Amino acid sequence: MNKFIFGVMAFFASAPAAFAIDCQTGAECVRVPEISALEGMAAVAALSAVMLLVWERRRRAG
Repeated sequence: MNKFIFGVMAFFASAPAAFAIDCQTGAECVRVPEISALEGMAAVAALSAVMLLVWERRRRAG
């Protein structure tokens, strides 16, 4: 259940960037910073490393 709640929280935290409006339509324009593939993969790698460290620490403690 905790994983489900964490997943829902992550989804809602990332939702505003997904609904950014394109400036060409004449609607309110929202500026969203671009991220390169290298920066994105670095963020995923950092998050994965933290998750693996936490998992390993819990595994050794238990």
